[in-house]
Amino acid sequence: MLHHTLVEKLELALPVIQAPMAGISNAEMVIAASNAGFLGSLGAGMMSPEEIEASLHQIKSETTSAFNVNLFIIDHLPSYYPDPQDTLFLRHVYERLELDFILPNQYAPSFQEQFEVLLHAKPPVASFTFGILTQEQVSMLHAQGIFVCGTATTSAEARAWADVGADAVCAQGIEAGGHRGSFLSDGGNGVGLLPLVREIVKDISIPVIAAGGIMDGEGIVAAISLGAEAVQMGTAFLGCSDTALAPAYRKALEQHLPAESTVLTNVFSGRLARGICNQFIEEYGSSQPFPYPVQNALTQALRKKAARDGNAENMSLWAGQGLRLIRNNSFKEMAHILQDEIYSAVEKVNIALSVEMRCGRGGS
Repeated sequence: MLHHTLVEKLELALPVIQAPMAGISNAEMVIAASNAGFLGSLGAGMMSPEEIEASLHQIKSETTSAFNVNLFIIDHLPSYYPDPQDTLFLRHVYERLELDFILPNQYAPSFQEQFEVLLHAKPPVASFTFGILTQEQVSMLHAQGIFVCGTATTSAEARAWADVGADAVCAQGIEAGGHRGSFLSDGGNGVGLLPLVREIVKDISIPVIAAGGIMDGEGIVAAISLGAEAVQMGTAFLGCSDTALAPAYRKALEQHLPAESTVLTNVFSGRLARGICNQFIEEYGSSQPFPYPVQNALTQALRKKAARDGNAENMSLWAGQGLRLIRNNSFKEMAHILQDEIYSAVEKVNIALSVEMRCGRGGS
């Protein structure tokens, strides 16, 4: 029986998945990524069922290529009410921005309702983060012909996804930008991508996707040489003209800051996420945030106001440790650039490995 790789199954031109990046990726971005030869991904974690349905209709009408829909496996905490005393630091920020502090009617969409949309709309691929599906839920997706991918930040999480029947696992290294996909821990004591991929590849038999700090063709080749069948890239696409970013966000990225400019913080959303350190993180990083998605909902209005005002100091500027290598190209241009870099990297590897190896052959 022939073994078909993940790339072959999804008929991708390149072994690259555009990371979902909830709040950034929209239907237009997914279409551009998939039409360029990548696996475009819709970050639908915070979208209503109606928004997801409309986005999927648009994507299917404008591309025949495979694409992915990503959901957050979370409890939307419909009955949660924060202690007013614990909201004082947020109220202070709201007052400073001349915003009214109003508790939202809903902290997050219902995952079950979002899941029902997937079963009805049948996207080619569905990926999940922040939690894990049951075997029954995976079987329901498989019954609709949907390829299932889970997110893992440890080998234990990867094994858990394999055990429930996932088709692939995305190994998220500590270098990755945005939220940590951890569900067996808080994700703070993270593992670098290199040892993480090697551990997971040896632990499970399903395809592994490498995510975290991969910015170019050389990184893609390195990840695949570790045993991954594909890579997931997010920060690498933030500079692309097809990516809709607030001007202040884009300006911050254009500084080409070094890796150490990013930090893990839970102050914006209540879950650890990697982004560019700014005034909000420095001032309130020691505060005890509410759990996700409560904190995320409570900071949403101030983040939107900051984006409108061009104030990057109060925005969540999610980015991975490879942000210094961000390039400003279209998705189509990036596809050609990455392809050339992959070929060049493979050639360099072949040359380096073509020398005669003499370990253990005579001598001392």
